[in-house]
Amino acid sequence: MTPGRLTFILVFLLIASAGFGAAAANGGGIVTGANASSVMIGIYAQVDTNATTPAEYEDFLAETSLIVLGEDMDLAERALLDTAKAQNPWLAKAQERDDGNESRRAILEGKHPLVLLIGGPEQNAITAFGIGAGWFNETRTVEGGLIIKTGKLSNGAVVVAISDRMGYEEGAVKNEGAKYSPLNAVMPREYVPAAATFISLIILIIINVGRTVVEFKALDLGRKGRKVGEGARMYRGYNVSEALAITGASVVLGISISWQYFGPSGDFFFWVVVNSIICLLAAILHEVTHRIFAHFYKIEMEYVFWPAGSALTLISSYLGNAFSIQGFIMEQIPPGVEKWKVGLMKLSAPLMSAAVMVVFAFLYYEAPNPLFKAIYSTSALWAVAEILPLGSLDGKDIRDWNNNVWFAAFCLISISYLIVTLLI
Repeated sequence: MTPGRLTFILVFLLIASAGFGAAAANGGGIVTGANASSVMIGIYAQVDTNATTPAEYEDFLAETSLIVLGEDMDLAERALLDTAKAQNPWLAKAQERDDGNESRRAILEGKHPLVLLIGGPEQNAITAFGIGAGWFNETRTVEGGLIIKTGKLSNGAVVVAISDRMGYEEGAVKNEGAKYSPLNAVMPREYVPAAATFISLIILIIINVGRTVVEFKALDLGRKGRKVGEGARMYRGYNVSEALAITGASVVLGISISWQYFGPSGDFFFWVVVNSIICLLAAILHEVTHRIFAHFYKIEMEYVFWPAGSALTLISSYLGNAFSIQGFIMEQIPPGVEKWKVGLMKLSAPLMSAAVMVVFAFLYYEAPNPLFKAIYSTSALWAVAEILPLGSLDGKDIRDWNNNVWFAAFCLISISYLIVTLLI
């Protein structure tokens, strides 16, 4: 598979998952979802206007409406808003503001007959204020769980708050690190994690195919020619070098995930410790799964720390979403071992990590908790990075064994990763 084809597949999956997430959030969008459409038509009808034709009405809404974007609105809500703008030209012309004091003052002064608040009380400060002030007298849940709150203020303004379920969950973890990403200068913050993931993927591909990148090529050659355990520090039969490699990789990933979700807050260092432990446990589960199969097939293996990949993990976290690999497996395969055994051994661990990812993402969705978020985020990264068909990763050996098996696993894991990482 060429790097270009791999990139195309990842971009397609990213777009598809964003569309799926938006649809899951609102049953297909403000306009196209039947129930949502009827709700919004009823809301628009409450707006006081002297317009006599649909064109005049749309012009009136475009000139006078206000859209308030929550500081912590998520990708699904951003995708929903952008889709609605594309389908409703008047909405694209409406004034947009953040959820600061100026927006609240403008609403209270009745300057805008229609106000759309994007994000629930955990994402939008104006929505939280409005709920506390009793602005809303009706709440509807339309297809897919999109929550629409409506109310009409004494000054005549119709206020509508639109959010997915996570906008009302007090324990939901926000992507604080994205606020400090340099990518904010060129795109809305909701798209930053997806862009950071894409940029990191491109860098990984460049490293893999670049003939001048000495370190990665040397590592790959070493994987083929060096014996497992050669040059390693041993203590009473235990490979200390490998233990240090796994620990180092876990700390790197723990730092990256902590920055991603907590940024430079007072909780950062506490979560570095917690997330490093979680990453270590996830790494052990991942490697033990490999070794169970390797034991049956008489394959020797060793985990090797990769400095360049670890640096890329830290950089990607700073950009907005931790993505990369911190090390790789070097195996010693006895002569005569069939490719399917090697492929199955390599496939087992990404599938195990993917299963953990899905289970804890579901638990987090049902009952948001930072620990659930950390567990599924760590498992998601282990699963999706290892399934890539690059260099010394599991995906390459799986694809060498059976391209159809690899492609099915790659699509399943990638779509799951994109949904739980970028849309929950």
